[in-house]
Amino acid sequence: MPTTSRAWTFSHRGSPTDILSLSSHPIPTFPPPLKASEEWILIKVSFAGLNPGAIFQMSLIPTFLRNKTCIPEMDLSGTVHDVWHPHAVESESTTTSTTSTRFRKGDKIIAMIPASHALPTGCGALAEYVSLPARFAVHKPPQASFADAAGCLLTGMTAHLLVIEAGLKPGHRVLVNAASGGIGTMAVQMARRVVGPEGFIVGICSARNVQLVESLGADFVIDYTQHTDNKNQNNNLPAHLAQTFHANPFNAIIDTLGHQSLYVNSIAYLIPSGIYSSVGIKPPDFSIPAFLRAVWQMQLNEWWPVSRWLGGVGRLWRGVSMMEPTLEDRERIAEMLRDGQIRVVRDSVWRFENVREAYAKLGGLHASGKILVRVDETVGDDEC
Repeated sequence: MPTTSRAWTFSHRGSPTDILSLSSHPIPTFPPPLKASEEWILIKVSFAGLNPGAIFQMSLIPTFLRNKTCIPEMDLSGTVHDVWHPHAVESESTTTSTTSTRFRKGDKIIAMIPASHALPTGCGALAEYVSLPARFAVHKPPQASFADAAGCLLTGMTAHLLVIEAGLKPGHRVLVNAASGGIGTMAVQMARRVVGPEGFIVGICSARNVQLVESLGADFVIDYTQHTDNKNQNNNLPAHLAQTFHANPFNAIIDTLGHQSLYVNSIAYLIPSGIYSSVGIKPPDFSIPAFLRAVWQMQLNEWWPVSRWLGGVGRLWRGVSMMEPTLEDRERIAEMLRDGQIRVVRDSVWRFENVREAYAKLGGLHASGKILVRVDETVGDDEC
């Protein structure tokens, strides 16, 4: 058992490439103070999945709202190295192997760390060892690789909620924006299962990902680069959607990136009772002013009257976030992965030492699927 664990940490705000540092720390111990009422597990991390939300955490959240030093990221896969349970210390004869714990040493797991735990504790996935409440983890499906498992929970849970909020039914026509991203690839697969063979799914992505999105279940794919210019992204895309689908509009739109222009113009290609289900509003950059403007716009989208004569867009907008998922939410996605209902699309796999470069790729917002980091160099990309 090693005594130290390497981890990427940050202590002040800024770009991941500027503020992250790799250093060694004592391996986490448990139970932590005031948290001795539930089962905890110590995980030897195999892979971590990168998420744009972590860039916002590093760029925007001030120190008074989080732990002084934080380890970024939420998604991880790995192996249980140790288990602690409050009942295991009631007597000298009681051990973790005889209590009714959810996990045992050697179990292979997937975990997603919520913000409510990560911010005050500084706990994150980009560490060789992580100590967590067991309720944040589920068993990894036996046939799923550690790499794929690390990329399924946050994206899968968010995509599932987007599909639910969109109110999809068999036979519906659905538009999925950013269909080749981490959430988008999941949303296309899940939407396909709901609308069935009689439904119709249109995906929006770049030309290089058309075949990928089609393989996930899209019937038709739009290359957004053919309808944009360098000065105003998506400038001509709403007009193209209106021209193409005005006569046969969509029942729902799932926006996995958050383009306000698509929503504002959706009256031309979304039925009156249709729902625009979105992950939020995409800020033009990771600055605080841009983020606050995006948050304000999201509130307006949800609060402002839908009626056009009152200045509304004319279509319902539903914002989706997955900040505090339940154990049931996590188990649902693990079951989908186990049963082959979803598959994880990998953009790339990076070495643990190259995390800053991986974030530079993620920050460009043009990844095809998930960007993953191999934390344990002894675990192969496809090892289960």
